[in-house]
Order: sequence, then C-alpha cells, then structure tokens
Amino acid sequence: MNRVLCFGFVLLLGCSPKKDPEDLSVLPPASDSASTSLEQVVDSVSNAPEDGTATTSTPPLDVKQQLPAELEVHLDRTHGLWQFPTLTDYDVQRVPKEEQGPYYLEADFNGDKQQDYAIQLLERDSAFVYAFLKNKADFQEHLLERHQLFDIDGKKRSIRYLTLAKKTAKYYDYATRKQMSIPLDGISVGAENYTATYVWDNGKFRKFETGD
Repeated sequence: MNRVLCFGFVLLLGCSPKKDPEDLSVLPPASDSASTSLEQVVDSVSNAPEDGTATTSTPPLDVKQQLPAELEVHLDRTHGLWQFPTLTDYDVQRVPKEEQGPYYLEADFNGDKQQDYAIQLLERDSAFVYAFLKNKADFQEHLLERHQLFDIDGKKRSIRYLTLAKKTAKYYDYATRKQMSIPLDGISVGAENYTATYVWDNGKFRKFETGD
C-alpha cells in the first residue's frame, strides 16, 4: 500500500507543468551607483572630466603630423615624397622643448602679417633648408641652405637644426664684430660651433653669422 502511494506521488510531480522561461524572475534594474560607474568609465575613455574640459594629449611621435595643414599640402604638391632628415639625439636636444625647432619654424618673416614657415627637408642625398613666405595664392619659396649628410651611428644624418631668431633678442654679428638687433623674426640654422641667421631685408633673406 505504501508503495502504491509513493508511486502515485511521483507521477503527480512528473506531470506538473514546466516553468515557462517568461515566468522566470527578471533581474532588478541597475542601481544609480551602477549607472554612475558606467558614466565614469565612458568619461575616462573620452579622456575628459565631467565638466567637458579635455585633458592635455601627448604630442604625436610622427613629427610630420605636427606641420600646419597648409604647409603639408604645399610640400606634398611641390616636393613629392618629402621627409625630414635624421638628426642626432644631441642636436635635437639643443632646442628646448618650449621653443620652435629643430625641423620647422613658423613666424612672420617678411613683415606682411601672414604666417610664414621655415623647414629642413631631406631630398635625394642632401638636406635643404627652405623658407616659405605666404602670399595670396600660395607660398613664395626661398632656398637658404643645402648641405651634405654625414654617416653617424650607421645612419645618414643632418648636422643642422633650426631655431627661431626672435626680433626681441640681441645678436653678435661676426662680420662687423658688433652687437645687432633684427627688425623681424628670422631663421637660425645651427651646427656644431656655427650658427647662421637669415633675416628678411629688401625683398630677400640676408645671412648673418651670429654664433660659433
């Protein structure tokens, strides 16, 4: 008798309807703290705090990306597959991080209140220093220097570096052996124990030896 009762009880359990998945309990909605955490993650990915102020980004490692767009477009059109020459670490470090150089400069070199540029380029087997003066249509190009590359540490390198010659500074002119000032910002091309400074004068760049 007991066996029959037990058997009937098992049958009743087996015949009971299965729970439909839709009847399963639904997870409770995310709490406010969870939403806040998600917002913080998204905000951290955007690299900006909640007040919308972007944080300082790291400058690109590729120096070419730092060129102004209008200059890069001009170089691509007029100088083909241009590139920067390789400089030694020592020459790169000659220019303080807060100053312009060693590859290119920007200033108003001829006093027409437009942005001009100076740049050092590698072309063929030489390094060239150019000035590009902005005009209405494009740029007026001036070749300042051309010099050979040197084999240093297994690489062909330029031993020149560019710095901005500021019109507010004083310079020593080795030709006249006197202190001099310049009327406009100029282009200084430095090398080991030598500096040449190019200043716009009467429609062209004039060269001064300003360092040894």
